[in-house]
Amino acid sequence: MTIFVSLVMLLVASVLFTLLEAARFPGLDAKADMNAMLSVESAFAEYQKEIWDQYDLLFLDLGYGEQLMDLTKLKERILALNQENLNPKTEGWINKSANFYRMNVTQCVIDEYELATDDGGMAFFSQAVESVKNEVPYQAAEALYEKITGINNVEESADHPEETMNQAQRTIMEERNRKKEENRQRQEQGEIVQPLEEVENPVETVSAHKTSAILAQTVENPDALSVKALNLTDTVENRTKQEGNSPGYYNAGFYEKILYQKYLQDHFGCYTRSNENRVLDYELEYLLVGKASDQENLESVVHRILAIRLAANILYLLGDAAKMEEALAAATALVGFTGNPGIIELAKMGIVVAWAYAESILDLRTLLAGGKVALIKSAENWTLGLSNLSGAFSGTQKVKESEDGFSYEDYLQKMLYFETQEKLNYRAMDLIEKNVRVWSGNQNLRMDSMAQRMKVTVCYEAKPLFLRLVRIGDISDETYQFTYEKKISYLDT
Repeated sequence: MTIFVSLVMLLVASVLFTLLEAARFPGLDAKADMNAMLSVESAFAEYQKEIWDQYDLLFLDLGYGEQLMDLTKLKERILALNQENLNPKTEGWINKSANFYRMNVTQCVIDEYELATDDGGMAFFSQAVESVKNEVPYQAAEALYEKITGINNVEESADHPEETMNQAQRTIMEERNRKKEENRQRQEQGEIVQPLEEVENPVETVSAHKTSAILAQTVENPDALSVKALNLTDTVENRTKQEGNSPGYYNAGFYEKILYQKYLQDHFGCYTRSNENRVLDYELEYLLVGKASDQENLESVVHRILAIRLAANILYLLGDAAKMEEALAAATALVGFTGNPGIIELAKMGIVVAWAYAESILDLRTLLAGGKVALIKSAENWTLGLSNLSGAFSGTQKVKESEDGFSYEDYLQKMLYFETQEKLNYRAMDLIEKNVRVWSGNQNLRMDSMAQRMKVTVCYEAKPLFLRLVRIGDISDETYQFTYEKKISYLDT
């Protein structure tokens, strides 16, 4: 081989290896890009299993078994997954092959991350909505919204009915006591006085029972009520929460709120439909009230439903001429001696409220037993007579059921819809957190360590390969640098 041939072969080899290196560079670029996404997705594939299994939600636990999140552990996990993919370990000479894309990962930076509790828990809200989006058509949501607003309109129609009843009771007692005292004084003066007729006071009858525990009056078996309770000092709603640095922007219109209610009803129990192995039995009631015990939450919800039923029953009575005549007759018997139309009217309205209140107690018994009650009743499905109000508070009498009426859960839906979104989100995560702690055995699990969305920057480096086979200047310190920014979100999967 001559010197000339050697020089020619060197030049040819230089060109050849330069072309090979030029072809290798985009391959390195593509491999780094693919590996960056693969490693981030692999890290996000390690979602919290119990939350997915029980609640259909995908969150990555950044606490990794500890109380507070540690982004360093996630970075280390992404780096390890990267390095394993870039340079897989092989055993035996058969599995070994030439690796022309030798490179290493050098850095991982978590630029942005969104936690479940960020922005009032809207990250949690968005996933809950997405999980049931295919189950509720828009038209069905509109129908449910009309039902909810119908209940709300009825509730708002009443103008402080219990105040009316209390005022009527005071006025009736004052006027009758005044009349009795007047009669006594006239008798002492030797006058012949017509005694004040003793008649039943429906307002007094109902007022005497109002002070009794509402659950004892409405629940079939008060002794069987749940005695479960939570420690509220360490809840998502009450504690200082960890925060992400990239809150999302989510729509919470009427359709999304209806979907959210569907999610809550599917995944949380209530008095008429409790789930096993939960820290609370009456979960929807907790979402609405947020008190420590099942019984406190149930009692508060029952009082709210009582207010709705009271308004609805007053509305019916006001439209029933026969029953209004009956109420007027009772009022006239009580305070007609005053000759004051204003006092008689006040007594009549007090009797109407008392009558509606007693009927509402029977409504609650039916609702809590799993039945349905018409929102606005008719003469056919009205149950209680004015002469038997005391019977509403003893025994187990219920109202007549209505097939097209509203159930206990329908009233819960109304209250859930108008509850503050942030409170619902936080309280739902309270229950998820405490239930999953029991199921997983991880007492450090926190919903404010759960990531939903993230932006990660991963850096790589690789050294020239083919150019090293032909010395063209000093390339010993040269490296290729690749940097990729990857965004990932469970909402996009």
